[in-house]
Amino acid sequence: MSETAPSSSALRQMLRRAARGVLATIAHDHKQLGNGWPTASMVVPACDIDGTPILLISELADHTRHITADSRVSLLVSEADLITAPAPDTGIQTDTARLTVFGEANRVTNPDDLKRVRQRYLQGHTDAAQYAGFADFGFYRINVTAIYWVGGFGKQRRLSGDKFIPADVTALTDGHDGIVSHMNADHLDALRDIVGHYTTADADAGWQMQSIDCDGMVLTSDASDSTPLRIDFPRPIMTPGDARDILVEMCKISRA
Repeated sequence: MSETAPSSSALRQMLRRAARGVLATIAHDHKQLGNGWPTASMVVPACDIDGTPILLISELADHTRHITADSRVSLLVSEADLITAPAPDTGIQTDTARLTVFGEANRVTNPDDLKRVRQRYLQGHTDAAQYAGFADFGFYRINVTAIYWVGGFGKQRRLSGDKFIPADVTALTDGHDGIVSHMNADHLDALRDIVGHYTTADADAGWQMQSIDCDGMVLTSDASDSTPLRIDFPRPIMTPGDARDILVEMCKISRA
């Protein structure tokens, strides 16, 4: 790890902001290549509450057939592929930064997990609702084995999957909808003040919390020309109590 390497939370925040990525799979039954060839394709990722990458892919795609035969994949995102939005200085704002996630892609079949994963994916990629229900499409989670970040000359960091993905965010996952409902029912003024302090967006645009995760939250506005706004937290959270504490802290700073 180099002295200037960002934290695991900052790297997850980078992944969460990725608008697209390159997925590498191992060819199987490819029409042009023999089995075992490395292949790459463009995908549109999202992230689960703990930072695990999520994909929505079709059985008709080559990469899905490859995954069915061999679940090992790599997912590359770069700074150039990040969603443009106000972001804190995490130490990775450079046009050469890139992050590779290594892991195994598995289709989500458990009904409870599928409901959550579908919701998180479609919140970030609303256009995907047009085809998410097609029979040949499925949601996949990439269970992370390792990651490799390069931030430019002399800047790099390698982490194992258990150092990149938090060990247990069950409490936050279970409490997610309650946190969102509570903030939108009782604390819209706090969200307004946080937006005004931590971003350059219009604080009076009627912001509401759409989702929260271990690294930040996503807000939506009732303004017709607005896009979802991600605000990263200064440190990771794991429980609803952590969420309360960090939101109170950020609100106090905003009003100081």
